[in-house]
Amino acid sequence: MKRFIFFVLGFAFCSTLIGNIQSPIFNNQSDDIAVFNRFLQYSQNSDGSLIHAARFFMDTPYVGGTLEGDDEERLRVNLRELDCVTFVETALALHLMLKSDRRTFDNYCSILQNIRYRNGVIDGYKSRLHYFSDWIYDNCINGIVSLPDMPNCINFKPDVSYMSTRCDAYPALKADPELCKQMEEIEKRVNELNFCYVPKENVKNMEASIKDGDIIAITTRTSGLDITHVGFAVSINGRICLLHASSDAKKVVGYEILHDYLAQRRNHSGIIVVRIK
Repeated sequence: MKRFIFFVLGFAFCSTLIGNIQSPIFNNQSDDIAVFNRFLQYSQNSDGSLIHAARFFMDTPYVGGTLEGDDEERLRVNLRELDCVTFVETALALHLMLKSDRRTFDNYCSILQNIRYRNGVIDGYKSRLHYFSDWIYDNCINGIVSLPDMPNCINFKPDVSYMSTRCDAYPALKADPELCKQMEEIEKRVNELNFCYVPKENVKNMEASIKDGDIIAITTRTSGLDITHVGFAVSINGRICLLHASSDAKKVVGYEILHDYLAQRRNHSGIIVVRIK
């Protein structure tokens, strides 16, 4: 079977990797902290699973572009409005926070920063993991996720160029032409990665290899992109379903059968399965 070609190194637990974080940006800090406190109450008698954390956000409104802006790059925190990636990041960070010995909002922010930024360090707009292939690679290196062996898996190489060819669509890139050139260099590095993906026609036959809480990264035929959508796998009545922030439903929803969801979307080509370590 073709494998993910780079080796994953084991590093310390993510909540200990960052000593200090930059002051986060909130749309409404008091509201976000109130959501965090409700999550702690919700989790008092929980099993601590990732799916438990993800289910807390059922029906949360879908809002895109909440991380974008033309000001200084800082950690943006919004627990009330999510897109598909921020939903995955938020649920994962809260899950890891529960597993740590510090169930605090500051620790949640530290973990979120480590997940969202290359090497956990905020160093301008380019340090954010904009492409999900880059996100997978960096979080594998940091020991947060891994790529399990999957049956019916074939080689997948990203071929990204979407951001550098549409700089006017991103406020930070539009404001700084030099930053747009730097993004092109990042895309070149992303395109050197190799993954293993399961074509969507084969997903139904390998559902037994997918576990609850696996991140499902959906590959795309759209030119310039690698991953077009992400969510969590959850088993319902013997089938693997998708728990995700849906732009169609305009909220976090579950549980669509993954095979059926893929079959209904022409540009979706398959999935990369990412497992929490």
